[in-house]
Amino acid sequence: CEDCGGEEGFIRCLSCSGEHSWCSSCAVRAHQHNPFHNLQLWNGKFYQSTTLRDHRYIMHLGHGGNPCPN
Repeated sequence: CEDCGGEEGFIRCLSCSGEHSWCSSCAVRAHQHNPFHNLQLWNGKFYQSTTLRDHRYIMHLGHGGNPCPN
């Protein structure tokens, strides 16, 4: 991963400028404010479409981006 350097970077974004390769957690962090970007996941043979939801991202609407207190 180009951000954390820890895990292998296997997610790329076709919507971002430049070439990037992120692990799952860094891809989510980099795209939490751009949830509709076109992400792709390397499956070992080719890149396939993926979403932030596939990587356990939950978008909280309201409450300042935090989960509902109820």
